[in-house]
Amino acid sequence: MSKHTAWWRLHRDLFKRCGWTVFLICIYLLGQQVYLPNVDVFSASQSLQGVPFLQMLSLTTGGQTGIPTLLSLGMQPYMTTLIIWQAVTSLDLDSMRRLSQKQIGYIQRILSIVLGTIQAITFVYFMGNSFLPQYIGSANINITPAVAVLTLVAGSLFTMWLADQNTEHGLGGTVTLIIPGLLAGLPGTLQRGSNISNGTFAFTRPHIIATVLITLGFIVIAVFLNHAELRLPVQRPMLENRFTESYMSLKLLMAGGMPFMFSMSLFSFPAYFINGRMMLSATERTLVRWFSFQHWEGLVTYGIIIILLGFAFGYINMQPATTARQFKENGDYFFDVLPGADTSKFLTKHFLLLSSWSSLFLLMIAITPLIIGFAIPGAANFSQYLGGLLILVTILDSITEQARALWNKNRYQLF
Repeated sequence: MSKHTAWWRLHRDLFKRCGWTVFLICIYLLGQQVYLPNVDVFSASQSLQGVPFLQMLSLTTGGQTGIPTLLSLGMQPYMTTLIIWQAVTSLDLDSMRRLSQKQIGYIQRILSIVLGTIQAITFVYFMGNSFLPQYIGSANINITPAVAVLTLVAGSLFTMWLADQNTEHGLGGTVTLIIPGLLAGLPGTLQRGSNISNGTFAFTRPHIIATVLITLGFIVIAVFLNHAELRLPVQRPMLENRFTESYMSLKLLMAGGMPFMFSMSLFSFPAYFINGRMMLSATERTLVRWFSFQHWEGLVTYGIIIILLGFAFGYINMQPATTARQFKENGDYFFDVLPGADTSKFLTKHFLLLSSWSSLFLLMIAITPLIIGFAIPGAANFSQYLGGLLILVTILDSITEQARALWNKNRYQLF
């Protein structure tokens, strides 16, 4: 056996999974080039790019909501389904625990179809009068919008299938598919800033150098904090070996970059339906100020949204009540902490502590560039840029850990 053949066999699983991931991403990108039928692409693109919260959401979920294509919704329905399902399971309901894996799969698929349909209808609505009419029957019913909705739902189901295939055969699980969209969208986000600021960030040589330094420094900090964790000693009396004393690790960034996936969209949504109007009432003008990045009130609102999402996603990921129940069922416990309700309170206390520090870091990312943007044009654009970069770091970090485990899987000797 040659050296190259032995090397290939040693790391075969890793290369196969890399190949599958690249192949599935190529299919996904190809699907985003297939336009919806009977649609004026230029007119639809003009309409869709004028909806800021759709553009914010597409950047962080791998969609392409600026262009009407088969896979424009991207991972939005799938990721929304997973988040809702995790939120429900975090309630630790008896009815949920009795479900089989097959039943859970059916429920998740139905929920994905429902959410995909709602998001597809919303997408078609914002396309306005961009459809080329196609009538059917004597009643002259225009079926083009309905066909567009069905096509988008089918595209979201196909995206779900690609994500599942990557989980089974590739690297990084379901979220890997959003990486190309993130990488492609970050430069434009930094330059234009969408509705974050009135100015643009010019890519001059000094600006490029500053951006590179900020990006590298932020990546180092983000990777370090993403690996930071609190280890709580756990007693496992049911395990009779030298590993009886173990620990439970709680990540500092429990929510990861998830708050940034939805914060911009939630923030931009209320003011969208008001900003286009000529005459505004006093209440509407107040609402615009509280949901505008150009006013201090808007920064307060955005900060509150970031904090709430940080705590919500952190709680969903940790699930103190569920963890406490599992500890009690397995006979595991913490020092000087009674099983059951006391364990749940103990975990919740640590969750609140870690989430508070995590929220402070997220606030620094989100709010600091916006404050600087009041004095330096274009600096506010770093708010969304760094948020997207944090999402990218957390995804790539998980892929790196999986790849490292596969690389070293067969590199051991018993004797």
